[in-house]
Amino acid sequence: MGWLTTPQRFLKPGRVRVVFLCVAILAFFVTEFGRFVYRPYVRRHGVVDFGLADSIGNLGGIVVQIFITLAAVNATKKQSFCIAPLLAVGYVAYEFLQPFLPKGVFDWKDVYGTLLGLCFSLAVLWAIWRQFPETADEFDSCKTRGRPAV
Repeated sequence: MGWLTTPQRFLKPGRVRVVFLCVAILAFFVTEFGRFVYRPYVRRHGVVDFGLADSIGNLGGIVVQIFITLAAVNATKKQSFCIAPLLAVGYVAYEFLQPFLPKGVFDWKDVYGTLLGLCFSLAVLWAIWRQFPETADEFDSCKTRGRPAV
């Protein structure tokens, strides 16, 4: 866990961690609403939504995944802006592997949905870190705490 987070930071409660978790929970419920209410409505009534109903799982799923992961590792500002694109790359790579998987179907709308979800997540991250800037005591130091320097 050294390069991603330290044991002290991993177990430390924090206000940004709670905000990350709240965003993930909200995104989960919005995504599920989209999958079980919005998508059937669009298909039943023939509404043209430019593929949003078809890609709502990827669009919302990447937001949930990003913020759950950031809350789990208690990410710093720098880490959060590095982890988010890495998770999106994983989603896109998985979409490109779909044709080689059983019952997998590649869909460009899912790729676009993932990228749109990433952009939304980065905007939310920017707003969170602007509202809750990091303080000096939140940074992990390389030195062991409590030991005098030699």
